[in-house]
Amino acid sequence: MPLLAITLASYLPFAGPDLDYIYGIIGAILAIALLMVVFRVFARLQENRRVQQSSWLTYEKIAKVKGLSKLETQLLSMILRRARVQRPSQVLGSIRQYETLVDKALDRAWITDSESSHLEKARTKLVRTSRPWDGQNRRQYERALCAFELNVAGITRASIDEELKASYDESDEKFRKAFAGLSAESRSESTRVQDLSAGGVALLAGDKDQFHEGDYLAFSEADGDSPIDLSPVCGCILDVEHMEEQRQLILHVRFLPYDSELRKQVIRAVYEESERAQSEKRDRTGRKKAPADKIPPARKKRPAPPPEEQPE
Repeated sequence: MPLLAITLASYLPFAGPDLDYIYGIIGAILAIALLMVVFRVFARLQENRRVQQSSWLTYEKIAKVKGLSKLETQLLSMILRRARVQRPSQVLGSIRQYETLVDKALDRAWITDSESSHLEKARTKLVRTSRPWDGQNRRQYERALCAFELNVAGITRASIDEELKASYDESDEKFRKAFAGLSAESRSESTRVQDLSAGGVALLAGDKDQFHEGDYLAFSEADGDSPIDLSPVCGCILDVEHMEEQRQLILHVRFLPYDSELRKQVIRAVYEESERAQSEKRDRTGRKKAPADKIPPARKKRPAPPPEEQPE
């Protein structure tokens, strides 16, 4: 190219081009292009870092909402970082992804046996809180605070396995017959309902070491008023929270498959209880005492008029 420029310039009446000037312009263009590429790469790295930080912040918030302890959150976070998972919060919403990640950690010896027990507890909490929602009937998954007595009879999973001596499904007739027979032989214990939904219930019970994760419960009505009769429903304990100072337990129980008509009654009771609680809250808020400077003038005490002067 420079040789062609020199050849053409020899036939023209003006002097040839200044090659140093041309080379300088080309070098400046290349340098600007290189700087633009470097700045673009740096901006992308900064953006990816911000997205990653935001993803981990979302992960920690979701883990807290789902009830994971600090140790369980940190342990799972360590595995996610070693596996280089780009979106850690997705693992908390998918039990299949969670189990795949834990299996990978066990195969590669990233965790010990004691740490795997903590991850199993975390899995139970994720199963309990990962309830699907079809986007239409939200009442079906609403949970309302309730307070009423409920008698429960515990049936261990080992006793069910021993009775059936084969694989079974919780909706099978043979399971229901075995469950009914064992519950009739079990002693009932008094518990108190903490909250209720169409999918399960939280119960406050005494810490007598008779309730364990995976065991089944048969319900029966206790003395007193209750918004719904749960005696036709059976449950399975998902998680047991120990309150050592109070020597009590909180049992998180899922309902086994039950009648659709009864499910509608439970949903109605939960919804009505939730509406009643919100109404009481609004009433308490409305009855708050107004500040002194907001009291209407008609309510303020008027000074007594001066006595009229009597004519002498």
